[in-house]
Amino acid sequence: MFNRILISIFGIPLLAYIYYGGGIPLLIFVNLIVGIGLYEFFTMAEKSGKKVYKYIGICTGILVPNLVYLKINTGINIENVNVLVVLTIFLMGCRVLQNKVEDASIEIGLTLLGIIYVAYFLSYMLLIGSLPQGGKILLILQVLVWICDSFAYFTGIKFGRKVFKRGFSEISPKKSIEGAIGGTFFTVITLILINRYFNIFTGEFIMLKLIFMGILISFFIQIGDLSESMFKREFKIKDSGRILGNHGGILDRFDSLIFVLPVAYYTLKCLILY
Repeated sequence: MFNRILISIFGIPLLAYIYYGGGIPLLIFVNLIVGIGLYEFFTMAEKSGKKVYKYIGICTGILVPNLVYLKINTGINIENVNVLVVLTIFLMGCRVLQNKVEDASIEIGLTLLGIIYVAYFLSYMLLIGSLPQGGKILLILQVLVWICDSFAYFTGIKFGRKVFKRGFSEISPKKSIEGAIGGTFFTVITLILINRYFNIFTGEFIMLKLIFMGILISFFIQIGDLSESMFKREFKIKDSGRILGNHGGILDRFDSLIFVLPVAYYTLKCLILY
């Protein structure tokens, strides 16, 4: 409990400073969570008996946020998809030259999945940070994640499985559809209230757009949370790591945000900031 309180006291203000300030501190932060997140993902896979190209995957994944930052700030455009193309050719070429067949698809596939899931998705922090009022938007998204997770939990405790019996028992026995609905409702309300008092988003039909965006964000917050739970259950791991003590690993703390970042970025670009 003390560890959780200590991390919250120092971690939340630091996170707010990094999000709001952007720039080099945000780039360093994204590099750190991508590198540690990839290490955690590949280590979980290895502990379950699966093989991956762990260190090649980590080094390749760290390239992704730096290429994004380079494109945003210098205009030098090296398409991120090229990283996956080159790595896929390299890994498959190595397997062919080594004349190795066993578990080739699993080793290569899990390595590529880790890079997409961790490096590509988390790099959208930098793209959102580059938008008008991007620092404020990152803060709002993080607050929405906390609100959705908290109210999904409390709603689930109170009303879970009283209407919808099955829930998500295969992936996470404590998660319920009632909890998901509660998390969505309070996420939408929070987004509307934040915008009412801080006037971040404006334009025609903004209330309808915020409701739609709140529902969408809440849905993917919960998909992100359940996705990591799915991986941990498959790999038979309780926490992705221990770097944050009782809080678990980096993926345990940022799992709900991982899917939200690309969804929020494209929703903002297409629906609100166009």
